[in-house]
Amino acid sequence: MNERGSPLQARAAAPAEALTRREALKVGAGFAAIAAVAGALGGCGRASTPAAPGFAFLQPGDVRLFTALAPAVVSELGRFDEAERQRLVGRMLQVIDGTLFAMGLHSRQEVRKLLDLLAIGPLRYALTGVGAWDEAGVEKMQGFLARWRGSRFATLNAGGNVLVKLSASSFYLLPASWPSTGYPGPLDYVFNAINA
Repeated sequence: MNERGSPLQARAAAPAEALTRREALKVGAGFAAIAAVAGALGGCGRASTPAAPGFAFLQPGDVRLFTALAPAVVSELGRFDEAERQRLVGRMLQVIDGTLFAMGLHSRQEVRKLLDLLAIGPLRYALTGVGAWDEAGVEKMQGFLARWRGSRFATLNAGGNVLVKLSASSFYLLPASWPSTGYPGPLDYVFNAINA
């Protein structure tokens, strides 16, 4: 694989603007203390874990997290049959992977801290109230996101926002999602003028 990943990952990097460097820094700075505690307990330091097969950045636990987040964040997924929903979630994961892979090194490291902490079972449960991601269900995932996004703690608030932005923007970037949202797609004359 080249430095930028697959062509899909390179195209998928577009929503990187939706996740600002400032948001990534807020997440990382706040979770640094938790990471120190987790490291002392021998549970952190997962950055050396290889990416999941077919991904440049996402590790297996990250794939499970974002697979569980997708239907909790994107209600439009419920409009598709099971096979199409799984296909769309797979495409979403590729977009998220490409977005994170395309971020600057420091921002990538800060988001990695959040994802690593959420991969540690006891910490995940303490921070989110969720045990295994694949057993959580939509309501439990929505509850965790609502608590984090409404938290008075800036770190949890920023972490929830990052997870939601990554999930939502990855879906709405996919042309297959546009009819379900009522978006007709880019206007031909604008597209042609920009790409002339």
